[in-house]
Amino acid sequence: MDGASPRDRQSVALRRRWLLGFEPFFEGGWFHKGARARTWDVEERLNAVALFGDVIVDLAASRNLPASVELHAYAVLRDIEVCVPEGTVVEVTGLRVTDHVSSDVPDVAGDGCAGVLQVISHAFRGDVTIRVSGRI
Repeated sequence: MDGASPRDRQSVALRRRWLLGFEPFFEGGWFHKGARARTWDVEERLNAVALFGDVIVDLAASRNLPASVELHAYAVLRDIEVCVPEGTVVEVTGLRVTDHVSSDVPDVAGDGCAGVLQVISHAFRGDVTIRVSGRI
């Protein structure tokens, strides 16, 4: 959004995006035959729900990334993988029924911070994994 006005940026920040994992029905299943997005505009509030399919939230492939992003991750029976750019501070809170929430993101010094991701996780028989993009 290089040429976007401040009003356009504000409207993007106020919206909430839902990322849904319903694999047998939509994503590559019976109803969905299209290509997935590569780059996208990230809102300050995201919800990811993995019920019948996995969800990948790639914040590193965003056109514009707010300074702070709040992600509510609901991993019910399936997995959510979150990829962040290098230098992102990650804060993880929430409900862990069987401790299937993990962050492989290294701690960041104060000056090298690229942004803050707050993950409120709700994992039940699913995994929520947060990692730096490009690392295995």
